[in-house]
Amino acid sequence: MRVSVIIAHDERRGDSSLKECVESVKAQGCAEIIVANRGNKSEARNAAAKEAAGEILVFFDDDVVLRKHCIEELLEPFSDEKVAIVGGVNIAFPEADFREKIGGALLASTVTMFRSAARYTPRGNIRETDESEIILCNMAIRKDVFFKAGGFPLDCIPCEENVLINNVQKLGYKVIYNPFAIVFHDRPRVFVPYFKKIFGYGKGRGIMLRKRHGGPKMLFKPGKKLAYYIIGAAGHYVSYLCGVLYGLVRGK
Repeated sequence: MRVSVIIAHDERRGDSSLKECVESVKAQGCAEIIVANRGNKSEARNAAAKEAAGEILVFFDDDVVLRKHCIEELLEPFSDEKVAIVGGVNIAFPEADFREKIGGALLASTVTMFRSAARYTPRGNIRETDESEIILCNMAIRKDVFFKAGGFPLDCIPCEENVLINNVQKLGYKVIYNPFAIVFHDRPRVFVPYFKKIFGYGKGRGIMLRKRHGGPKMLFKPGKKLAYYIIGAAGHYVSYLCGVLYGLVRGK
């Protein structure tokens, strides 16, 4: 199958990271690479998709570097004709500094990110999933389905991939998570850059809810096992601190 790689380029970052990204894509043998930089990212990606010659569109951001076999892993599930989207994982660069590593640990934790932690660290095996585990900086989609689903919305950033994925699933197609398709990506450093990033995610989800593009999956459905874990952990610390205070005041 013919593949077109679309790299969303933020010109404010300069060309050094873009060059490294392009080189890592070329190393995996992709013939068509389109740099999308016209208008906002959704507009740029939609325009690039119209130009693309491939049956499969693979989307990366300009600040990622592909790990070996990433594109191959993204393409493998498309042997099933009902699969329309395959998403991989983005992990921190090995040379990330201390504050980036803390930001990365928070993003990769199910305590803070629930199911969406799978976007930031490999979790489990290849499986069918939904928008909560897929991220746009490492995602592939069938070109014909992309346009059937309306492409990326222009009014729901930064959750444009979530809306697209929901629309694709409404058409009856499968969405696949592949933890073996991996790119390296910067992490927001704690505290202010990290909080701004999370605020942006929350804002995007709020826009989705207001425009009825999807439900609050990532916020309110952590699953029974995780809910018990969180309640148990909270109770653990409350019980321990209460014991310390009791011991200080009245213990014998």
